[in-house]
Amino acid sequence: MLKRLALGLFFVVLVNSAGYTAQNFSAANKGNLKQIRKEIIIEPVQSELPEYENLKYTIRWLGLPVGYITASIKGIKEINGRKAYHLEVKAKTNDFCSAIYKVDDKFVSYMDTENFYTLRHEVYRREGKYKKDAITNFDHIAQKAHFKNLLDKSEKKFNIPEGTQDTLSACYYFRLLPTEIGERIEYAVCNNEKNYKLFGVAESKGIIRVPRLGRKKSLYIQPYAKIDGEKVKKGRVSGYFSVDSKRTPLLAIVQAPMFTEVTAALSEVDYRQKS
Repeated sequence: MLKRLALGLFFVVLVNSAGYTAQNFSAANKGNLKQIRKEIIIEPVQSELPEYENLKYTIRWLGLPVGYITASIKGIKEINGRKAYHLEVKAKTNDFCSAIYKVDDKFVSYMDTENFYTLRHEVYRREGKYKKDAITNFDHIAQKAHFKNLLDKSEKKFNIPEGTQDTLSACYYFRLLPTEIGERIEYAVCNNEKNYKLFGVAESKGIIRVPRLGRKKSLYIQPYAKIDGEKVKKGRVSGYFSVDSKRTPLLAIVQAPMFTEVTAALSEVDYRQKS
């Protein structure tokens, strides 16, 4: 579950973090680390999302590029009678990885522009021979969700907590929350028709090197999830966000015993509306 939640939160699919890790300091320079962190200012968070945004991430596993992720805000649409941000993430393997195991996934969410919770979540997954096409609509007044599998036509209704996010909208919602070092944030996230409680702690601030974008001031977040009060222990997720008002995800790392580490590092940023 943590692997899927990570995709929604930090736009990743399970990499060796070589070349993407936090800025290292020699013994002679470690004395400057405290001062550098002190000088990094966490700006007040944005009050709304940009209407258009396109972020591209390079995915690496064991130092090798294996694919990419694009995360987009594609304007404002009307969904279930409400205005909503149209959010979309696509994850694809490159030719090298596709020859071994092909991934071609798309996740779509519609996030209420006023209340900032999910209204609809769509999943279109193609992973090897596995396929899933599904839509979940969220009724926050009744606190109910309606899941429909578009392939086998099965349906399911279930309860949701107040202010529930899906795995994609959860990341964008985080980008709207005031964040200070040491503070813990928490909110409800729905994944695979199950309700989780997501927690995140802003552990520290510092500088990371993102290969195509250079050194970036960042906020380090360590999230974890609980279901029915029990902590989810499958894997470990961490992420770095920009300290400016946009809180742009810069780097995500997912650690799992089977896959060692996979990283997704920001490589391109574009705020122009696509035709």
